[in-house]
Amino acid sequence: MMNGYDCALDYLNRGLQVIPMKDKAPMLSFRNIPITEGFINYYASRYKKAQALAVLCRGVWCVDFDTPKKAGEKHGLESIKAIPYYDEFVANAGNTWQQNTPSGGIHVIFRKNEGIDYRQHLGYLERVDIKAQDNTYFMLDGSVTSDGRYTSNKVPPVRYHGEFEKRIFSGSGTYQQQTMRKYSAKNVLKNYDFSHIPSRRTGDGKGKQAYERIINGTSTTRNDDLFKAVSYAKTCNQPIEPLKCVIGTVHAGDEFTPEEFEATANSAMRSE
Repeated sequence: MMNGYDCALDYLNRGLQVIPMKDKAPMLSFRNIPITEGFINYYASRYKKAQALAVLCRGVWCVDFDTPKKAGEKHGLESIKAIPYYDEFVANAGNTWQQNTPSGGIHVIFRKNEGIDYRQHLGYLERVDIKAQDNTYFMLDGSVTSDGRYTSNKVPPVRYHGEFEKRIFSGSGTYQQQTMRKYSAKNVLKNYDFSHIPSRRTGDGKGKQAYERIINGTSTTRNDDLFKAVSYAKTCNQPIEPLKCVIGTVHAGDEFTPEEFEATANSAMRSE
């Protein structure tokens, strides 16, 4: 890699903002700060000392395929083969910037398109991270860290064409959570009528109300409401499947996970 200072200016001319790194840690503050020519000149000594640089996801986004960390895990490339967007992704990846990490991972980088709400999706698929938030970064090819050297195909990043990018940034959550939301009762049953659902005993009224709140997406106490709704469904022989629409909902910054659903539903099913 050329001198870090010259490299930073070169990439800035290509529309990319890079920062100096010490191993994999930033050498200076950059959050919400534009990396301009003046910024690079001000920190010229740090750029010149750096053995590694990182690209900020400003104008670009990165699909980061990682290697397994433990037995039984897949390489990220295996995960993406299992989804229907694989062929489309491969076609796009073949035309854009790719990097190889020292550990055997791969970065596939694209220019950002207009009109898409780019956000971070760590663990989007098994061993696949989506890096897209402006203050997120990935290591630049030529960088040398304690893991080794990053290499590249030297192809300029291009814009993604197809549906997978839109799918990734269609909302929060992992690929699985997005899929469950898309086909959830909340989306399918927009005007769900609860009038036909019976309340067989006095105590069932609150459970029926909780059932309705879950499906309508108005619950603010999701674990409590889910417990009541599952208990009610069990007692009144109502379907539990529609309640899965709570998975992936976000309240006060907290996303309701499939694991939470399973734990709460199992607890309610076991209760008397």
